[in-house]
Order: sequence, then structure tokens, then C-alpha cells
Amino acid sequence: MRVRSYATRNAMMTETGVSTHGFIEKTIYGPENDVFIDAALVDMYSECGCLDSAVAIFDRMRRTNIWTWTAIITGLAFHGKGSGALELLHSTESYGTKLNKVTFTSLLSACCHGGLVEEGLHLFYEMENRFFVVPRSQHYGCMVDFHRRAGHLEEAYEFIMSRPVDPDAVLWTLLGRSIVQSDDSSEDYLASSNIYASKIDGRRLRQLEM
Repeated sequence: MRVRSYATRNAMMTETGVSTHGFIEKTIYGPENDVFIDAALVDMYSECGCLDSAVAIFDRMRRTNIWTWTAIITGLAFHGKGSGALELLHSTESYGTKLNKVTFTSLLSACCHGGLVEEGLHLFYEMENRFFVVPRSQHYGCMVDFHRRAGHLEEAYEFIMSRPVDPDAVLWTLLGRSIVQSDDSSEDYLASSNIYASKIDGRRLRQLEM
């Protein structure tokens, strides 16, 4: 029932979006497209699952800015196209576009869910040292998830402790989830688990185990 409801809502969004797009095409004139409308259209088609339409709109744009680039990169990331999103990242430099924290959150998430661990680690380094974007909690969360998915709990812990950020509930929840979901009973794993468990209050740990 939930899947059917989602599909129905998605179809209605697509129909409404296409109608709105057609109205815009007929009523808005000028030698240049409105970049904010284009960004909204890319975002709308991506959310409706029409990624090809989103890419087509982006490709025809006469002008681009941070919002249009973020919209298409986020769309690719949302649909698991991590490699394509990374390719667009390098294209932004030739257009003189300065990416922001939202763009990198989408890119890191795409790498994480696409299993692109090495690419994600390299991207985090470039974000800081090449694009000069200051990492936020959501970026650190992606990095912890990289290590978690690879089964490197110790590396995840060391990463958190080496960064100038407070290990908030989001980060510790990711680590806690690794502890309670793992079937590894090795001494090394148990030792790591004890380290993390000592950092999470008993109440939160019990919530994770429920």
C-alpha cells in the first residue's frame, strides 16, 4: 500500500510538473533562460524520477550558476549516479563556478551509497584543500559512514577524534549502528565496540539495540 501511494504521488507530481514546465515555456520569453527556474525544473524532474529530462534541461542551459550545478549534481547523486556526479564536479571549475557545502554533501552521499570509498575520501580532501569548503557535521557523517560500510570501525573513531568537530548524536548513532548490527565477534572488534560504547550514554545505546 505504501509503495502504491508513493507511486501515485510521484505520478501526480510528474504530471503537475510537466504542465507547469509547459506553461513556463509558453509564457516566459527572452534571449536567456532564467537560471533559477531552470534549477527548479532540474530539481523537480529529478525528484519525480525523470533524470533524463533533468539532464536534458541542464544541457540546454545558456547560463549556469551554483544553484543549477547543485541541482543536477544532487539529482545524479539521488539516483545513485555517483560517477556522473563526480565528472560534473570537475566541469564546474572550467565554468568558474564555486561549489558550496550543499553540493559536497550530495557528492559525498553519492559516493557513500555508490560504494565509491576511495573517491569519497579523495573528494573530502579536495573539498577542504582545493575548493576551500569548511566541512560541516553532515560531511563528517558521510566520512564516518564510508568507514562504517567498509567495516573500519577503528578508523571511523580515529577520524572523529582527529577532527575539530564535536561527535554529535548523528555521528555516534552511525557508529552505534555498526556495533549492534555487526556479526563480528573477534577480539579486535569487541575491543573497538567497548571503546565506542563507553562514548555513548547507556540510554542511547539501549535505544540503538531496540
